[in-house]
Amino acid sequence: MRALGAVLLLALTAVGCQGAGNAATRPDIIIASDLPTSAYPDVLALEEAIGFAVRQQPTIEGYRLAYWSLDNSLGADQSQLRGRENVRRMIADPSVLGMVGPHTSNVGRVEMPEANSAHLAMVSPTTTYSCLTVPEAFCKQTPASLRPSGSNNYFRITPRDPLQGRAMANYAATKLGLRRAAAFNEFGPEGDLYVNEFAKEFAIHGGGVVYQQTFDDTPSNFSAFLIQAKARGADAIYAVASRDQYACKAAAQMAGIIPGATLLGTDGISLDDRCIRDMGATPPGVWATSPYVDPTTSADLGVKKQVADYHKAYPKPSDVGPYTFAAYDCARILIEAIGIAIHDNGGHIPTRTQVITALASNRFVGVTGTYTFDKNGDAETPMMSIYQVKDGRWVNVPL
Repeated sequence: MRALGAVLLLALTAVGCQGAGNAATRPDIIIASDLPTSAYPDVLALEEAIGFAVRQQPTIEGYRLAYWSLDNSLGADQSQLRGRENVRRMIADPSVLGMVGPHTSNVGRVEMPEANSAHLAMVSPTTTYSCLTVPEAFCKQTPASLRPSGSNNYFRITPRDPLQGRAMANYAATKLGLRRAAAFNEFGPEGDLYVNEFAKEFAIHGGGVVYQQTFDDTPSNFSAFLIQAKARGADAIYAVASRDQYACKAAAQMAGIIPGATLLGTDGISLDDRCIRDMGATPPGVWATSPYVDPTTSADLGVKKQVADYHKAYPKPSDVGPYTFAAYDCARILIEAIGIAIHDNGGHIPTRTQVITALASNRFVGVTGTYTFDKNGDAETPMMSIYQVKDGRWVNVPL
């Protein structure tokens, strides 16, 4: 509780300084976040990570830095309206030069136009929806509609969801030596993009998708599909489906119909222990992607040091969860970009637009990866991991 109190103190300091407080104690620069901390207790770990990054560097080029954490919870869920209001509060304070977020794509859709009109930088550790950056046919809102100023202010280190297909195909071909895959999709129109990315990357490495099927329902019996895949010589099944859509049941059925074939999956199944139970007593080889990098598995000494420092400050298992270190990296990226913008501005506090320019044109090294961003704000090399089911548990494997 003492460590969490420090984060909240920073937040309260930033909030308190918006009034006519003591100018000597007011921070010069604020970075903010908008998270559903009341609705989802595990999100507190992201807030702690951002606060930790600020405490590690309480000044930028001599300017006092503070962190302002806002909560977009409404009852037991997050709220688009509250998220939008929080972003408007950030915009109203000229000391706020950027935010870590949005946290979810759904809330992001209402926050992004507000932040874009005000040229407020957004660096997201968690959003993966394709339509935030790429105009796909199924998008209800295009990226252009989220950017009324005509320029980009949104950056993310997570991948667009379909890029999991590309990563899986590369691993399947180059590490597992697979060449003939059948694919089934239960994710709808965006799932087709997973399969397309898989097929394109697989072909580059000499492989091919020999059969594919889209399920509009949620079958629990994949025998007919697997028989077709076997007839075409498939040595792998790419399942674009979740555990709740019985993707792991398909693995159990593969053992009897296509013995020796491999199941390849997405984050719909990776790290889900229920999935392992669904696979039965004699499952095939199973690998699946996750749009996150766990730096605790890194062999890099610098990363190990930063992770150890974090665990020293936050020793409880609940202090570190999915995307904790991604939030830490996004805070560090934003802090570094502000520092670059100060330097480029002759040592003066930069404009929000200058911070965006620094984000768009520089390289950032974090504990989850090294990041540069394309014109849409997508990371050129986004976070991505592959997990294998081994000895009854999910194990991270080197890419």
